[in-house]
Amino acid sequence: MKRSRVNLIAALCLAPSAVLFIGVIFYPILQTLWASFCEVDRKGRPGAFGTLDNFRALATSKVFVGDIIPQSLIWTGVVVGGTLLISMFVALALNERLPARRLLRGIVLLPWATSLVITAAIYKWLLHPTQGPINGLLQSWGLMDVPPAWLARPDLAFASIIAVGIWVSIPFTSTVLLAGLQAIPDELYEAALIDGASAWQRFRLVTLPLLRPVMLVAVLINVIHVFNSFPLIWTLTEGGPANQTHILVTYLYRTAIWQREYGQGYAMAVITFVFLLAFAVAYTRFFAREEVEAP
Repeated sequence: MKRSRVNLIAALCLAPSAVLFIGVIFYPILQTLWASFCEVDRKGRPGAFGTLDNFRALATSKVFVGDIIPQSLIWTGVVVGGTLLISMFVALALNERLPARRLLRGIVLLPWATSLVITAAIYKWLLHPTQGPINGLLQSWGLMDVPPAWLARPDLAFASIIAVGIWVSIPFTSTVLLAGLQAIPDELYEAALIDGASAWQRFRLVTLPLLRPVMLVAVLINVIHVFNSFPLIWTLTEGGPANQTHILVTYLYRTAIWQREYGQGYAMAVITFVFLLAFAVAYTRFFAREEVEAP
């Protein structure tokens, strides 16, 4: 009786979270999956079930296959890779006994504490071709005569949003890596130093192996976050010029909300969910198997 009572109390305590999970996450996922295989009218109402027209329209779209998919993958890979590399140096620096170390850690967290829309709006002003401070400094230093339109030229716009994407992702990743660094015992570094290990050897043989679990979590969270980074790109470029800065989530918004192609929007939402789910499962299983096989 006592055990059954404990189980009942536990079930009652978990019930609100379970209801919230089903209503806010599980049901919308099923609804979107179902609607992606339906004929959807211009008002977004699903009709007859059992069609692949929404997915066929995407598969035959040159913009979606030729631009959106490659740009989404490049955007995610470059931003996550660049963020991890820079954040490692930032975390290592903040882990040292520097003057005003706490103040520096607080400053690093500022971009993370600011809304993405606000950050993107600030960078949109900074990168303005005539009024932005960046072009003003470049001209005053004599580095260029004609200020470039950073967000209006296809060859510069994508690189610009990648740079901003890395900037806003550094605070979270640096904080996670810093927490991992502080969990490494100092005795290991002292033992490596006694054995004559150089700074690079201590980093490669002590820091990286012990920091690996934290890095795996940071990469997984960053991939999910960056792949779905709608407000940053939409505020900066709205996917332009000529669709050159669109990724899946921004193109989904334009297609479903602006063009009222709700069926294709449902299909893109399913593709996004399936891709991230497959990546998360494959990523975690691969590294879990490596840890088991490691001597």
